[in-house]
Amino acid sequence: MTGLAILLLIAAIATIVILSGVIAYDAVHPPRRTAGYAIAHGLPADPGDMGLDYEDWTLDLPRDVKLPVWEITARGSGPTAVFVHGWGQSRIEMLTRLEPWLDHARRVVLYDRRGHGDATGGTARLGTDEHNDLMDLLERLGTEPVVLVGFGSGATVAIAAAADVSGDLRVAAYGVTADAHTAIGDRLRARGLPARPLTDLAMIWLRLGGIRMRDEQQDKRRLQHPLLIDPEPSDLSSGPMCGSKPL
Repeated sequence: MTGLAILLLIAAIATIVILSGVIAYDAVHPPRRTAGYAIAHGLPADPGDMGLDYEDWTLDLPRDVKLPVWEITARGSGPTAVFVHGWGQSRIEMLTRLEPWLDHARRVVLYDRRGHGDATGGTARLGTDEHNDLMDLLERLGTEPVVLVGFGSGATVAIAAAADVSGDLRVAAYGVTADAHTAIGDRLRARGLPARPLTDLAMIWLRLGGIRMRDEQQDKRRLQHPLLIDPEPSDLSSGPMCGSKPL
């Protein structure tokens, strides 16, 4: 019986370790929301499906990372609005959030973060250093003023980038998520699975893969630009970051 108990214990430990590795892998390989997803869900697959004029181009980054970009001509005369989607989302899903901004911004830019949508050459980084990609995008756009419109973990990326960027810039952060550790635990509980110790082991796997959690509070303290967090839907529909008044 002792031998059997030891074997069962080893099997249980091995199962937990393997499962935590799968969880870590899934965290940096989110579902891809591409044109096929849009068609299957009756969503527009690109801005052209909404009757909008746009340019489709690619942000080329080191190590052959390529982030697809839609640069949309809007109806307003305000700033450029750059949307930063959340985990497991893509620029396609941001199209459904676009309308309230079209009358306020002169152009709207949507892009796929690493490991999302049609982006190639890299995995999701869970906010570790994706703000560098966003800063490269802002440099490529070369315009002021700018509003960074972040959703979920994309809001964390937007805040981190804004903390390191000067100039006329504002940040609108919608549905700011908790840190990756907490977010992974919430997803496990939603599936009826225990969060710990799986989340702790998953974070070890992620750290071994170079993922480091950012200190969002520190980024906020360094931020010198106006920041709007989690506004009511009415605020979003009125284009809260595009007016001439500061927040």
